[in-house]
Amino acid sequence: MNDIPPLTHPDDMPPVHTQADLWRHWRALMGPLGFSERLLWVILLTAEGRVTPVVQQVEDLPRLPDPGLLDPLMSVIGQVCGELGEGTAAVLLSRPGGAGITPAGRTWAQQLSDAAAAADVRLWPVHLANDDELVTLSPDDLALPRAAAG
Repeated sequence: MNDIPPLTHPDDMPPVHTQADLWRHWRALMGPLGFSERLLWVILLTAEGRVTPVVQQVEDLPRLPDPGLLDPLMSVIGQVCGELGEGTAAVLLSRPGGAGITPAGRTWAQQLSDAAAAADVRLWPVHLANDDELVTLSPDDLALPRAAAG
């Protein structure tokens, strides 16, 4: 899908019920791809699949994740999701550079998923965006060996 879905106010965006819905939401939010730094994007969804209006960006990310960042982040996300009732969270890691899932991206996705599980946060599959593509990391992607390069 090369067309970028229109980004409108969260109340006017279609609800997220499927992985394809979430991908379209991220694609609308990202707009034209191209990034100057590594960012972690966090959105929260209600039990009805409505995306809350706040999009949190975490800047100055290291190449590889740090549990000292992820554990407190997921703790806060868990608290807010609890306030939403049956809320869920979705995260996207953006980075400059070309297409492909790098070992560092895979490590980020795995550690984000692990931190969410430890904090009892219901987390959608992690998404990665670079200058060329936006992809969803499947459980099979996370099962591949992790490495420190990339």
